[in-house]
Amino acid sequence: MQESAREKSGFNTAAVLLCGLALIIFLYALSLFLEGGFLATQAQVRDAKLTGPVNEQLQAHRAEQRAILEDGPRWLDDQHTRACMPIEDAMGQVIARQGGAHGEGR
Repeated sequence: MQESAREKSGFNTAAVLLCGLALIIFLYALSLFLEGGFLATQAQVRDAKLTGPVNEQLQAHRAEQRAILEDGPRWLDDQHTRACMPIEDAMGQVIARQGGAHGEGR
């Protein structure tokens, strides 16, 4: 009689392990679900930023700056000591002034 009392007073190891395993699987599935929702929301936010309304002031300013550079070189001061030109043009002038092939053979 004492043996049956001991068996009934203990806990069911198999049931505890199955419940623990079920809890782990549930938590893993929940984490996948939450991560999927987060990634979907992140993609929507990114797409909204990329395809969002265009900042018209910024586009106008960029167009103005491109037009200034495309006009060619210009002087920034009255003494003609500082010029504004695209860097490629400036490098070409420096190379032409130094003889062209002076630094190419190195």
